[in-house]
Amino acid sequence: MTTMTTYLSLLMLALRVFGQELPSSPHGCTEGSCYPATGNLLIGRAANLTATSTCGLNGPTQYCIVSHLQEPDKCFECDSKHPYEPYLHRNSHRIENVIYLMDSNRDQTWWQSVNGKEDVSIRLNLEAEFHFTHLIMKFKTFRPAAMIIERSADFGRSWRPYRYFASNCTRTFPGIPANGLHRINDIICEERYSDIEPSTNGEVIFKVLDPAIPVKDPYSLDIQELLRITNLRINFTKLNTLGDDLLDRRSDVLQKYYYAIYELVVRGSCFCYGHASECAPVPGVNTREGGMIHGRCVCNHNTEGLNCERCREFYNDLPWSPAEAENPHTCRECNCYGHSNQCHFDMAVYLATSNTSGGVCDNCLHNTMGRNCEMCKPFYYQDPNRNIRDPRVCVACDCDPVGSLEGGVCDSHTDLNMGLIAGQCRCKSNVKGIRCDDCKESYYGLSQNDPLGCQPCNCDPRGIIMIGAPCDQISGDCFCKRHVTGRYCDQCQPEYWGLSNDLAGCRPCECDFGGAFNNRCKMENGQCDCRNNLIGRQCSEVQPGYFCAPLDYLKYEAEDATGHSPGDSSLPGKVRPQASDDCIQHLSNQARRHRRHGRISSSRQHQAVLRRIRQLQKTPDVTTVHREHTPSHMVTWTGPGFARVKDGAGLVFTIDNIPFAMEYDIMIRYEPESTEDWEAVVSITSVTLPSSLRCGNLLPTEQLYTETLLHRNRYIQMSRPFCFEPYNRYVIAIRFQRHGVTHRHLTAFILIDSLVLIPKYTELPGFQGNEQAAEQRQDDMIRYMCLDSFMITPMPALAEMCSKLICSISSIIHDGALSCQCDPQGSLSGECEKVGGQCRCKPNVMGRRCDQCAPGTYGFGIYGCTACDCHSEGSLSHQCDPVTGQCPCRHGAAGRQCSDCQPGQWGFPSCRACQCNGHADICDPQTGRCRDCRDNTAGHLCERCVDGFFGNPVLGSGEHCRPCPCPGYPDSDHFNGHSCEADQASNQIICNCKQGYTGPRCDQCAPGYYGNPEQPGGQCLPCECNNNIDPQDPESCDQRTGRCLRCLYHTDGPSCAFCALGYYGNALTQDCRRCTCVTAGTLQSACKDGQCHCDRRTGACPCRENVISHNCDQCAANYWNYGQDSGCEPCNCDPQHSLGTHCNMFTGQCHCQAGFGGKQCTECEQFHWGDPQIQCHECNCHSLGSQTAQCDRVTGQCECQEGAEGKQCDECARGFTGNFPSCVQCHPCFQLWDDIVCQNKRDLEHIQYTVEKILESGVTPGGNDTRIKELEKKLKQVKDLIRAEDSNKIHQMIGQSIDDLRAEIALTDGRLMGIGRELNTTATEEEALKSTLEDLEKELRDINTTVAQKQHLLDNYLSSGFSDQFNKVKKYYRESLQAEEKCNASVSGPVEQSKVTRANTEDLLNASRDTFLQDLAAQNQSLKELQEKAFDLDEKTHHLSNKVCGGHSNATVNGSCPDSPCGGAGCRDDQDNLICGGEGCNGTMSSSAKALHDARKVMDSLNRYSEELQNVTRKLQDIASLTQDVKNQTMTSLEKAQKKKDNFESNNKKLKDFIKKIRDFLTEEGADPESIEQIAKQVLSITLPFNRTTVDKMIRDIKDSLSNLTNVEAIVNQTKQHISTAKELIDKAKDAKIQAVGVRDIVNNTKQTLDETEKAIEKAKTALKEAQNNLNGTKNATAEVEGKLQQLEDKQMDVMMRLNNLSIGVDGLRNKTDMNRQMAKDAQAMADNATQEASSLEQSLNNTEQQYRELKMKLESLGGESGNLNSTHQKVREMKKEAEDLLSKAKSGIKQLNRLEKKLLNNEQRMQKLQEELENLTQNVTVVRDEIREQVQKYSNCD
Repeated sequence: MTTMTTYLSLLMLALRVFGQELPSSPHGCTEGSCYPATGNLLIGRAANLTATSTCGLNGPTQYCIVSHLQEPDKCFECDSKHPYEPYLHRNSHRIENVIYLMDSNRDQTWWQSVNGKEDVSIRLNLEAEFHFTHLIMKFKTFRPAAMIIERSADFGRSWRPYRYFASNCTRTFPGIPANGLHRINDIICEERYSDIEPSTNGEVIFKVLDPAIPVKDPYSLDIQELLRITNLRINFTKLNTLGDDLLDRRSDVLQKYYYAIYELVVRGSCFCYGHASECAPVPGVNTREGGMIHGRCVCNHNTEGLNCERCREFYNDLPWSPAEAENPHTCRECNCYGHSNQCHFDMAVYLATSNTSGGVCDNCLHNTMGRNCEMCKPFYYQDPNRNIRDPRVCVACDCDPVGSLEGGVCDSHTDLNMGLIAGQCRCKSNVKGIRCDDCKESYYGLSQNDPLGCQPCNCDPRGIIMIGAPCDQISGDCFCKRHVTGRYCDQCQPEYWGLSNDLAGCRPCECDFGGAFNNRCKMENGQCDCRNNLIGRQCSEVQPGYFCAPLDYLKYEAEDATGHSPGDSSLPGKVRPQASDDCIQHLSNQARRHRRHGRISSSRQHQAVLRRIRQLQKTPDVTTVHREHTPSHMVTWTGPGFARVKDGAGLVFTIDNIPFAMEYDIMIRYEPESTEDWEAVVSITSVTLPSSLRCGNLLPTEQLYTETLLHRNRYIQMSRPFCFEPYNRYVIAIRFQRHGVTHRHLTAFILIDSLVLIPKYTELPGFQGNEQAAEQRQDDMIRYMCLDSFMITPMPALAEMCSKLICSISSIIHDGALSCQCDPQGSLSGECEKVGGQCRCKPNVMGRRCDQCAPGTYGFGIYGCTACDCHSEGSLSHQCDPVTGQCPCRHGAAGRQCSDCQPGQWGFPSCRACQCNGHADICDPQTGRCRDCRDNTAGHLCERCVDGFFGNPVLGSGEHCRPCPCPGYPDSDHFNGHSCEADQASNQIICNCKQGYTGPRCDQCAPGYYGNPEQPGGQCLPCECNNNIDPQDPESCDQRTGRCLRCLYHTDGPSCAFCALGYYGNALTQDCRRCTCVTAGTLQSACKDGQCHCDRRTGACPCRENVISHNCDQCAANYWNYGQDSGCEPCNCDPQHSLGTHCNMFTGQCHCQAGFGGKQCTECEQFHWGDPQIQCHECNCHSLGSQTAQCDRVTGQCECQEGAEGKQCDECARGFTGNFPSCVQCHPCFQLWDDIVCQNKRDLEHIQYTVEKILESGVTPGGNDTRIKELEKKLKQVKDLIRAEDSNKIHQMIGQSIDDLRAEIALTDGRLMGIGRELNTTATEEEALKSTLEDLEKELRDINTTVAQKQHLLDNYLSSGFSDQFNKVKKYYRESLQAEEKCNASVSGPVEQSKVTRANTEDLLNASRDTFLQDLAAQNQSLKELQEKAFDLDEKTHHLSNKVCGGHSNATVNGSCPDSPCGGAGCRDDQDNLICGGEGCNGTMSSSAKALHDARKVMDSLNRYSEELQNVTRKLQDIASLTQDVKNQTMTSLEKAQKKKDNFESNNKKLKDFIKKIRDFLTEEGADPESIEQIAKQVLSITLPFNRTTVDKMIRDIKDSLSNLTNVEAIVNQTKQHISTAKELIDKAKDAKIQAVGVRDIVNNTKQTLDETEKAIEKAKTALKEAQNNLNGTKNATAEVEGKLQQLEDKQMDVMMRLNNLSIGVDGLRNKTDMNRQMAKDAQAMADNATQEASSLEQSLNNTEQQYRELKMKLESLGGESGNLNSTHQKVREMKKEAEDLLSKAKSGIKQLNRLEKKLLNNEQRMQKLQEELENLTQNVTVVRDEIREQVQKYSNCD
């Protein structure tokens, strides 16, 4: 029954375990995982089960059973040579016996190991992988004390433990945790199956999946791995014994210790990864035993293998996986489209397909390939018309192997997304075509060896024609653009550059025809080959410091020419006779007329007339006239002026600086003085024969010109040019004479400015030929009137085109640009104007090079020239000497400017004689003040005496100036006065003394001066007292020696140069201050009467030893005891136990570390004990149990009150009962027994002590060495006697010794009795004295405690600055020291006496008792007074501490104040920092700290808000700046608009003028029809830049843009308000900042104000942001307006240019019209003449016909022929016909003119409409301007 119960329990347990681990699958294997049945894996595998130790294998062995000790059969035999048989081999105990519990006879069988062997293992080897669920072992003997269950999943190659078992896991398996299972796969050690009990039938159960640990997924890989095994091993490592084997290892002892197992159950199933529900035998395993679990799975889900560990063949499309409950992970068949029957799984493919398919087909057929055989092989493509499973789906490619890739591979299938088309050939990169047999565009030369197929044309894309192929596909030649050349079209043609994508390819070089040597340039950058000093790509720019010569560069000033008289032979032409009497006759007639009318009163005027005549006769023929440059007059000349040439005279110019051989036009610039016309006779002669190619072949070399100089013109150009060449010298002689007269006149003059040679530019390259560019340049020279600009002076502003052309002309003529050569003295810089070369001159400097002074100036230098400023009344001319500046003066005038009178006169121009009373000859020319007065006089008119003299020097007074006697005379070494005067009343001379002198004769020194002035050569010097005396005090210094006597300002010394004794500073600056030495720290020798001396310069006081600071008011670092005569003493703080080397200056108390005390921190702190060198401990004496807070400083034992004991006196004492502190004294009987117990305890302790000492040294403690030696000596004698065996002598010696001992004992006993009595007496007295001393020591400790506390408090107060309490504290400290000394003396005296002698203790105590009592009384009184004072001080301290800190300052011994969180006096924290005040405290310290904190917060807030306000201010400034910029831009736009308006108005006016010109032209008669038609076409071709609609739209846009600015004013006003608000808030914040310091109540208001400030700032920021946005909008709108105005300006400029060109064209047409009109008039006249002639011819013809008829009749009558008459008749008919034709042409011309007139009228009407539109535009622009101006006015109000 018991066995059946065991089986049932095991079965139920197995079912429960399996039910939890592997739930059954209700659906079988179709929808999820399935598993085979479980069972005992040992069944059928006896051969696979082995053990390392089995008893009786080699023969019978004995073993015993522990549990049979009480039975008769205790030991048995084991014989395992043969397998177990129930009848034959019942004693065989092999391992296979464990498979079944019983044999066929129901007898139990078991396995048993060898006796005493501990390391034994059992191993099960499986033929395949199995699921192992649990293990059950039933032992026959003790269960093992330690064992390990291990598994292998690789057939024994590697092992891993399942579980450890041990009776003591920590000792047996120290590295294995034994704290229980936390995770299902934890490896732990269990102790529950390793106990020694029971001795039999003990079980060990191991479950792979513990039921206590929940398993979420029993099919997970981790769980499967945990269950999977191929081998199982059980290692027994330690036997459970009774311990007797430890002492005896004999075999009979070990016979009862072995391993024995009844049954072993290994529960599991076939391992199939969930793919099989049943298993079959493994091949090779023939065992077929009932209940056996086989190892080969019968696989489902398309899997195969022993454990279904892989997919079937061709089912590899998905990865193999163990089946799961809801997912069987069935292996899927591969898809090869019928082209293969083999495949494999590829994980990379599976991952690449997002875990959908991983099968890869192998050995594809039918020319297919790919993972699924879904693609065709190379050189084949998929036929789109066939199914993919068709064996003929892949077709061979048809591609040209030369041009296709990979030898003719085509697209294998069609995929439009990838651009694949089945069968499409894949051409090489440069090949095209269906079969890849053509080159692509831009490529040529198809070749099989070329990997790209064709070579690139390499045509430059910029240079080829973009239409069609860029190159020939055979040769590769590129097709180039018009101006591009080269095989690759990568080069420009000559005279072109800049290969680009332009239509023409390259741009023309357009080198300047003059600035460059030719029109060729560099292809890469277009740089032309420039002439000298020309730069720029086109060589059209002038290098800085160089210029282009103007056309009138060869200019020769007439002032520099040589003047010749009329009769000079070098002048050309004939000399006209002089009409010498003309002028005389004219003046004589004038004189007669005056006399006739009575206008001459005398002959003086007549004489003047004659002088004038003679003057005219003497006038030079040629003079130079300089003209000044004045701003009010236009400069119409060049150079300094003119050459004034008389009638008939001439000038000769020498020219030798011709730069280029060519013809030059000769021009003379002049200015007539009358309305008469002049003429110039010009002769040009070359000195040497011309040799140039240009001029060498021209004859003659001398030419004569006669040209008329009209008075209305200012220049004349010779009628023909003259050829000049370089390196030749020419002489041009010119005679000037009046035109149309025969005589020369004396008064006729002409002003000649200069002679100019203007090159005939049409000869130059660039102007010659029929090229369009040359013709265009000639037209531009004419159109822009470039040549005309150089004819007149001043030259008008050159057009840009003229400047360019003239630079080109100059570059050819001068071979480049010319150097400016600006004079470094006269010019402002080295650069000059580009055209003309005019340098920037300094003031009053002229000339192209700024190398000469302008007329009316002089002194050429680095500052320019200075104006002559000749006086108009004193000078003959405004010109002066160019070097000295001397003006030509009139008679009576003098000076450089002729603005002074002659010496001795003044008052120019009304000069009069100087009045100096005869004491001077000259005076000031302006004021008349006399100069260089003689005779010791002075004054304006030399009317008084100089200082040092007296008298009346006025002319006629009869007096003169005499020297003053002060006391000596002037110019002597004894004159001490300034001046003197005669006192008429006293008739004495009164001296005015110099500084430092006094007395009537200045013979005494004034106060503050010293010397010997009464002696000749003596002088008074100022007393050198450094301004430290009273200069008015006569006794301030010695008047003889100068020694300072009365020093002021606390100064001293013979010169008052030092500070007086007791003062210091700088005596020289009256800065002597009293010494501030502290007497307590200053040397006594330096102090007297409470005043100490110091260093007179620095104020440093002489300090005592170790006293420092400027005023000697503190001890040096690490010193104390300030105020002692010897100075300060060293602190000597303990370096280990103090916080530093410094101490309190007055008390010397060092700052100790926690737990240490004493003045120098060498002791433990008060209320502490221990060795300060090691560590101090707090006493912690209980306040209720201890008498004082101080414990024993060595042991730490507190002094307990009665009834308390313990180290801290916190326990009830012996003899007391109860709970401390409620201790109640025990019954008196306790004391009796306690005394006995204590005595016994003391005796035992003494015995223990003695024993310890004897053990340590072998000697009884307390023994006397002498006595021991004597005993040893006697013992030696005894030994000697015994050794000598002399008994008599021994007895004698013993007897003698006994007698001696008796005597000694008696003596000793007597002494002991006396000593006992004395000791009893002394003990009694000593007990009383000890009690008294203990009381005194207790009181003294309390006093010391109180003194230490007060001293600590005083130290803190002193260190905190309570210096006024120092004297009191020091006094109390001395009293405390005295009391301590007295106390120490009173305590130590009796103790010392007691120690000296015990016998005299009582006498001494009696003798000293009175003194002691007196001292004690005095001490108590002193202590009482000290306590009272300390109490008062403590009260004051408490009160002050409460006021200051808000706490009562109840400091503990360690300085902490646990009852006072606010701290107070003496309170310190853990870091020994003072504690005073804090949060929640109402003391002044807290209030001050809080107020200071609040003030700092307010200060920080104010600073922060101030910074924010400053930022806002800066932003406002930025916005204001932006506003100003917008304003400026708007003003600029307004100015531009105003300019546009002016331009519009000007253009409108020009347009009106132009229309008027056209109207005038059309209304004039005789206009050429072709010209009229051309003008009409040009007028019709004029188009406005835009129509009316566009203009209206633009105006509307401008108005809309301006309308967006309407809110600007409001925003700006709002911004102003915010700015003002911000400023007010800033002011408020500043006021709050001032009031916040120390004022707590205002802080809240300030914070509120700051909050308002912050809100206002936010509002201001928002408004500023809006303003900025609006201003940005304004800016954008203004920019838009400006852009549109710019567009208007540009388009208007275009209109203006067109109108200007049209105006120029009209002017040209007008000239042509004038010519046409003249031609029309001539034609009309010719027509009229022809008509008239035709009429006369008709009449003549009629007459002739009549005559002809008559002649014919006559001839007929005569009968002859006349050919001549017929021919005449024919001629007449032809003339008539021509006349008729001419008449018809004239009539048709008139008709055509009428038609053109109508067209002109229509055009005029159209122009009128255009004019109206322009006026409307002008009006609109005016409106825009007004609106802009209005907005600008608004902006101008912005600050």
